[in-house]
Amino acid sequence: MSDFYVYAHYTIDTDELFYIGKGKGRRHLQKAGRNIVWKNIVNKHGFKSEILLKNIDESDAFIQEILAIREFDPRANLT
Repeated sequence: MSDFYVYAHYTIDTDELFYIGKGKGRRHLQKAGRNIVWKNIVNKHGFKSEILLKNIDESDAFIQEILAIREFDPRANLT
């Protein structure tokens, strides 16, 4: 199924890219299930979400997520 996407989170105040993830549905908007670094950033700065790639299958989303994390090195991605 091609209902997955890769998304980015940015701080509201400084527009800093701090997290990249993959998901489907409304995952890009959810606060649940996030790591402590993500929560600390969001508590201080807020967040906005942008879908970078959409309508891809889960395996492609996983690969694209890894590539984006390697390229941009967002501080809330701990892996």
